[in-house]
Amino acid sequence: MLKKKQPNGYYYCESSIVFGKKPVVLVLVNEALHRETQALLSRLNQIKELLSSPEIRTKISKELFEDRHKSNSKWKSLQSLLSTSLKHA
Repeated sequence: MLKKKQPNGYYYCESSIVFGKKPVVLVLVNEALHRETQALLSRLNQIKELLSSPEIRTKISKELFEDRHKSNSKWKSLQSLLSTSLKHA
């Protein structure tokens, strides 16, 4: 909330207090937020369920291991290339 300075040098904040029923806009916003949250939670649970299956976990670990192995072999070939080029220089 934006604080405004009073003529006497003190700051104050504007605020509004609603007595009685909630404004219709607030109710609509809360309902929309609830719907969106429920949809996201549903999708998140689907993803968790998918990731908990053994086949998917195996595929993920296989891809991670292969990528690590490929990057290590690229690094080793780069190191050997650099060492041979430094020897000939």
